[in-house]
Amino acid sequence: MQRLLVLCCSALMLSACLEVKPGSYSKLPKDVKLTDYGTLLAQGKVVKVTDADTITILGSDENRYKIRLQGIDAPEKKQNYGVACTDKLAAMVLNQRVDVEAYKTDRYKRVIAKVMLDDKDMALELIRQGCGWHYKAYADEQSWRDQRRYASAEKQARNNKQGLWQAARPQAPWDYRKR
Repeated sequence: MQRLLVLCCSALMLSACLEVKPGSYSKLPKDVKLTDYGTLLAQGKVVKVTDADTITILGSDENRYKIRLQGIDAPEKKQNYGVACTDKLAAMVLNQRVDVEAYKTDRYKRVIAKVMLDDKDMALELIRQGCGWHYKAYADEQSWRDQRRYASAEKQARNNKQGLWQAARPQAPWDYRKR
C-alpha cells in the first residue's frame, strides 16, 4: 500500500491533471502509462540541466518537473569534474525529448527516474564516461540487470581512468555533502 501511495505521488508530480484513486488508474493522462512493475512512464523535453544527475523536463501538460537520475550519484558542481560532468549531461539531453520511468519522489520533491534518450540510459552513459558513481545505497530500487550494468560500468571507468577517475582519490558526492 505504501508503494502505491508513493506511485500516486509520483504520478501527481508527472501530471498536474492526474487524479488517481488507489486501485484506479483510468484517469492517467494518455501519454503516461503504468508498467507491470508499478512504475510510471512519461515523456518530456529537457529544458534545464541543474547538475550531472538532475534535470528539469517540460511535460505534455506544460508543467516543469525536476528529475533526479536513478542509480547514479555524480559530482556536485563545486567538486572536481562537477562542471565537466554537468556539461556532458547537457550535451546529451538538453532540448531533447526523453522517456522517464518514475520510481518515487525524494525528500526534495524531485522525481527519481530512469531517463532514456533513444534507448540509451543516461545515468549509465554518465557512469561509463567517468561522471559518477553507481549509487549503491539505492541499488535495491534498480532491476538486477541495471545493478550489474551500473556496477560494471563504474568498474570499467575506474580501470580506464575515465573522467573523475583520473584523480588519485576522487571524493564521493555523499562525502562532499556531509562536509
